[in-house]
Amino acid sequence: MNEHELGDLCARYAKVYTGAVADILDKRGLTRQIVDGAIQGLTLDSRVAGPAFTCKGAAATELEPDDWDARKAFLDSLTPHSVAVVDTSGDTSAAHWGELMSTAAMGRGCTGVVLDGATRDVTLVLELGFPVFARYRSPASSIRRWRISGFDHPVTIGGVVVRPGDFVLGDADGVVIVPSELAVEVLDQVESLASAETDMRRELRDGILFSEAFDRHRIG
Repeated sequence: MNEHELGDLCARYAKVYTGAVADILDKRGLTRQIVDGAIQGLTLDSRVAGPAFTCKGAAATELEPDDWDARKAFLDSLTPHSVAVVDTSGDTSAAHWGELMSTAAMGRGCTGVVLDGATRDVTLVLELGFPVFARYRSPASSIRRWRISGFDHPVTIGGVVVRPGDFVLGDADGVVIVPSELAVEVLDQVESLASAETDMRRELRDGILFSEAFDRHRIG
C-alpha cells in the first residue's frame, strides 16, 4: 500500500467509530482487540486512525544511562499517517509522553499516540492539537525513571498485542486494534454496517417498534 492509498484508508477509518469496528471484529471471532478502557483520549473529541508504529520500554535502574539515543531514533523513525503505540511494561513512575515528543511526532507526519502509561504537558499538548490516548497523567519526567528498549516490533498495550502496521482506531469510547491483514476488509464491513444503522435509526425515529426494526436489520 503506497502513501496515497494509506492516507485514503486513514481518512475512511476516521469517519467510523470504534464500537462499529469492535462489533465487526467480534463477529469474526476476534474478541481481544479492544484496548483496556482505562486508556482514554485527553478529550472526548480526541481521535486517532492509522497504522501502529510501536515502541516498548521499561523502568530504568540506577545503573543504566539515559536513553536519549533510543528516544531520538524512535522519534526520527516515525512515519506519515502512523499512530505511535507505546508499551511501558506497566511502569507507573512517570509520564512517558509529553509536548516535545508530540511536536516531534507531528513533524514526522505521525497523527497521534496511544500509550499504556502517562502523559504530561497536557495544556500544551491540547493547544498543539496532537491526539493523545493515555492511562493517566503525571508531571514527572521519565528520563532516568523509564527507558525505551526498542521500537517497530510487536508490543502489548492494554491487554492487546499490537504489531507494526496493525490499524489503530481511537475515539470517545476508547481504542480498538485491527490486524493489518484485515484492515481493508473490516472497514468495508463497517461502512456497510453504518448504512444499515442509518436506516434503522430513521425507522426508530419514525416510531417503528424496536423488535421490528431489529428483525429487519439485525443490528444491536
